[in-house]
Amino acid sequence: MSQVVDAVVLGFSKASTLVEQSFSTLRQLRQEGHLRNIHYVTWDSPELNPLVAPVEQMPDVQITRVPQPLVDGTPPQKTLRYQIHNLNAALSLIDESNTLVLKTRTDFIPNINFLRDKIVNFEHYCGNVPYSAFGVSMPRPVLRKKVWIPWADSNQFFFYEDAALLGLKCDLIQLNKPVTRDELHTLEQPLCEHYYHVARYAKAFVPTYPMIGTYLENYKYFTNYPAYRLDMLAHVMNGAYFLFLVIAHAWILHSQFHVDIGTQGTLRFYPNLRNITTDWSDPSQWRLALPYDDVAKWRNSEEPGMFYPNIKRVYGRQLSDRWQKALFSQNLPDLPRQTMLGILNVISRNEEGLLRPFEDEFYRDLKDFYRTYLESHAEAIPKVSAWPHAAARTASASASR
Repeated sequence: MSQVVDAVVLGFSKASTLVEQSFSTLRQLRQEGHLRNIHYVTWDSPELNPLVAPVEQMPDVQITRVPQPLVDGTPPQKTLRYQIHNLNAALSLIDESNTLVLKTRTDFIPNINFLRDKIVNFEHYCGNVPYSAFGVSMPRPVLRKKVWIPWADSNQFFFYEDAALLGLKCDLIQLNKPVTRDELHTLEQPLCEHYYHVARYAKAFVPTYPMIGTYLENYKYFTNYPAYRLDMLAHVMNGAYFLFLVIAHAWILHSQFHVDIGTQGTLRFYPNLRNITTDWSDPSQWRLALPYDDVAKWRNSEEPGMFYPNIKRVYGRQLSDRWQKALFSQNLPDLPRQTMLGILNVISRNEEGLLRPFEDEFYRDLKDFYRTYLESHAEAIPKVSAWPHAAARTASASASR
């Protein structure tokens, strides 16, 4: 094994069968010599002992129980802080900064052939970090190598999967920065519960791309609420600044991440948030997370080789590298090369503040659009958090009345 590879598994699951399946692939890869260590890190709370018990029967898995931090706040706020804390604890168990780390969960089941390929051929998939696009030198890379992730969004910037990823330890540390007060405040805003997905990945790129910092400050005007996003995307398409954001983010996605979910069933993810009322003793009831439940549908909507059909989608799910690779290697019929070169030249100098006047106007307009939308759709917007835990509690309370 030329490249040292460790796996870290986080969290806990209520289904022992699910836990066993999630570790099965990793244990086989370790037997084959592709993994050095398998670390399982979870809380030391006594109530979790029955859920950890199946892993204790696996002699090739190193278990580390850590104190659960005392945090206040909403469920999304706690989730972000727990995730950052837990991954930091796991990464601290690995000494070498250049170790390749597979991060996964007890409710995530990867296909062994797919995962073996990603590990063995990591340099092929993630070793080549481009520095220029169509001859334009782009801002310096933040990560030493690309990081593999199953999916990402093209138009909800940095909304990426974080249940599983593969990258150098030094790069994963870059993507696991401490939580700030501003982020906790954002997570309290209406319809912003999913900001914790965005926060993990985006912050590393703010020093190099100041426009990303402004995006984070104004995330609540984008939100994850589908009805709002449908109208909001139609609105922002009318201005030029949104295109600068799309292409800057697409460049980061192309140059710093390798996106691949495989085919249907290659990766299976059964999170608690999709299984609030699931009977875990019956695997037929387990519900796959989006987009794992219909990979073909999402892949077919990517439309590589075209620009606008991809970013007009309410959720611009990318399940592969195809769209962003085509964007920076082909002539697109709906985005002329000269237009692309002009945008790239400005993005390459984004630290100079060339876009600031357009940025200010964009967010003033988007803020007004957001306020008008909330006022005119007050009856349609959920009165409780869209976070599934809260929704489930509300539904349960309504059913009991």
